[in-house]
Order: sequence, then C-alpha cells, then structure tokens
Amino acid sequence: MNYRDLPIIGEELIHRYSIGDLVRFCAEDMVHIKTGIILGIYTVALSERKFPHADVYVMGEDRTECVLLGNLTIISKVSN
Repeated sequence: MNYRDLPIIGEELIHRYSIGDLVRFCAEDMVHIKTGIILGIYTVALSERKFPHADVYVMGEDRTECVLLGNLTIISKVSN
C-alpha cells in the first residue's frame, strides 16, 4: 500500500488545531502537565495508518517535542 493511500486516524483533529495555538499535554512520565505552542502539524505513518502529530515548543524547557494531536488540549487559539 502506498503511503498516500493510508487512512488517517483522527483526521478531524488536523482541522481543530492551528500553528501558534497554546496547548497543554501530559508529559511522558504521565504525572506532569506541560504547556507549549504548536510549531507544525503533520501525519506520521504507524502500523499502516497515519496519525496526526504536532511539533510543540515546550515552554520552560526550551525544547521541541513531537506529540500526538489527540493528547493535546487547547488553552488558547491563535487569532486569524
């Protein structure tokens, strides 16, 4: 199967989030909550499906993390 033909799981999330949105998400330790800004949105192929992810600049840590869009909660939307 071609990469372009793979189904996108959670496609509606791609349209819900925008670059510049302020978001929060659970850290890898499943205890701490991180806050960040979405820098980019894209899909990643995993197990013959594509899942929407975002590069998020983590505030207070000065680094970028790749986060599944379903794990993000919008704090503030960017204005158009």
